Order: sequence, then C-alpha cells, then structure tokens
Amino acid sequence: MFRRSLPPPERLTTVDVLHILLAALMVPLGLLIVVRTLAVAPTVPGALVGGAMLALGLYRLYLAGSRLRLLAQKRRGKNR
Repeated sequence: MFRRSLPPPERLTTVDVLHILLAALMVPLGLLIVVRTLAVAPTVPGALVGGAMLALGLYRLYLAGSRLRLLAQKRRGKNR
C-alpha cells in the first residue's frame, strides 16, 4: 500500500470545522488524563491512553492546518 497525499480540499465544510474542534478538545483532555493518572495512581494503561489521545489530537490539528494551508493556496491561485 502506497502513501498518497490527500487532494486539496474544495471548501471548508461544517464537518471539517467539527473535526478541528474535536481535535482541539482531544489535546487538553489527553493532557488532563496523563496529569491525573500520574498524580493520583500512576498506571501504564492510563498514561498510554492519555498520551495516545494527546498525540492523536496534535496530529489531527497538524493535518487540519496543512489542509487549510492547501485550501488557502488554492484560493489564492484562483484569484490571480
């Protein structure tokens, strides 16, 4: 299976905004899980779940940002 980049988005939809909001909520929630796990009862599964949620949230925000940059570049290209 080959990695292919996603095509640039045509427009920003409501689903895109909801995905960005969900990713933005995952970051503090993951951080909270890690901090509470380490403060109350340090366990490996708790730290892994919190760390995974934090990492996934950051990745999703990075992906959303790169797709929004592609959309902005595409729009600037059409206006010229």
